[in-house]
Amino acid sequence: MSMDSFDNTFNKRLNRIENALTGKRPDRVPFLPAFHYFPARYCKVTYHDYAFNYEIFYNCVVKVFKEFNFDAAGFVAPGAGIPGPLGIPIIFAEKFPELLTVIPSFTGPLHDILGDKYTKWPGRELDVNKPAQIAYVDAPYMTVDEYAELARDPEYFLVNKIIPRVYRNLSMPGTPHYIATLIKIGLEAAKFNAVNLRLFNELKNMGYPILPFSFSTVPADYIADNLRCPHSYALTDIYRVPAEFKAASEALLPYLIKLGLKPMPPANIRSSLFGTEVGVVFIPLHLNEMLPPKLYSEFYWPYLRKLVEEFHRSGLKSWIFFEGDHTPHLETILEAPKGSIIAYFERTNLRKAGEVLGGHVVLMGGISVAHLIHGTPERVFNEVCNLLKEMKEFGVFIFSGSGVGGIPDETKPENLRAAVEAVSRCGEY
Repeated sequence: MSMDSFDNTFNKRLNRIENALTGKRPDRVPFLPAFHYFPARYCKVTYHDYAFNYEIFYNCVVKVFKEFNFDAAGFVAPGAGIPGPLGIPIIFAEKFPELLTVIPSFTGPLHDILGDKYTKWPGRELDVNKPAQIAYVDAPYMTVDEYAELARDPEYFLVNKIIPRVYRNLSMPGTPHYIATLIKIGLEAAKFNAVNLRLFNELKNMGYPILPFSFSTVPADYIADNLRCPHSYALTDIYRVPAEFKAASEALLPYLIKLGLKPMPPANIRSSLFGTEVGVVFIPLHLNEMLPPKLYSEFYWPYLRKLVEEFHRSGLKSWIFFEGDHTPHLETILEAPKGSIIAYFERTNLRKAGEVLGGHVVLMGGISVAHLIHGTPERVFNEVCNLLKEMKEFGVFIFSGSGVGGIPDETKPENLRAAVEAVSRCGEY
């Protein structure tokens, strides 16, 4: 690619995604993909090799972006969406925020180093071609009687109670084994971050904008996903110990705000490194569809709204993945500041979301997973075109592929090419 051609391609893509994220009408709908193990399948390597060998991960991701014409580099990691190691990022948020950029997404080698009990990985606990997943244990890592301890001092509780319970190799603080594990974590994080930097530079050199982003979560989800997992325990707690659940949520909230804010470079640095001042905080929701409106409005939405407001006040967009069917709670989103949310829906009817939220948020979503996995290129092309025609009526829309994790692992390559072509031909405003 010549320098003039590169500049033209990069700038067109950057303007397109930047306008969309800020609620301004772009020239056409952007395609912002997210991947779990599609690159591994496309390169014909095992999920194990993709998750444990960073060089294979790097080569597969580069191959996908070379051979498909997307508009930006979205989320891609060898941990298939499993966030950073449980408890470790949040304890740095208060006193050591500079370390938040050092601890990466969870990877296969980190799983080996930590000896964690809450994830299973391909080629370890699972078949070499099974995706990494959360391992549901017989009993939660925090008992119902420990909410008061969590609320009193989240940092102390996580360091001294939860981390030793979750990680076999951090179960005996102060021992040589414990210290060696911490050193190994640092070395592995440095290795993975070096690969990520190479990947960042390579994708940028290929003409792909990369968004500066960080991660956060709602207190109720942090409790349900990490401390009182599986979710049924946390849901029961809301009924059984509502005051304690709220107190813990209040105590966790400042840490989760900092978890989203502290890793984000200042606007001038974002502009210099990424070409844009736009920064996004990714917030995946889990308990949202499990809660009836009354409980959602009492135990969930106030904390999510606070996250959004704090990030908005700092000039950041909240990129929220509304898992499941969020229809019963759509109206609450109108209480958030206009333009503060990129609303990425999984199973919510997108037309309904557009009717309620059009012009207030940036809408994001895709077609049925079944079409990408089992359909024909012709069917995929038509489905995408029909979706774009419908959603453009409601303002700015970002196409994600599907509503479940972006590009499903089993997507047929010819169907993904058809989706890319449909966005290019049918996405113009």
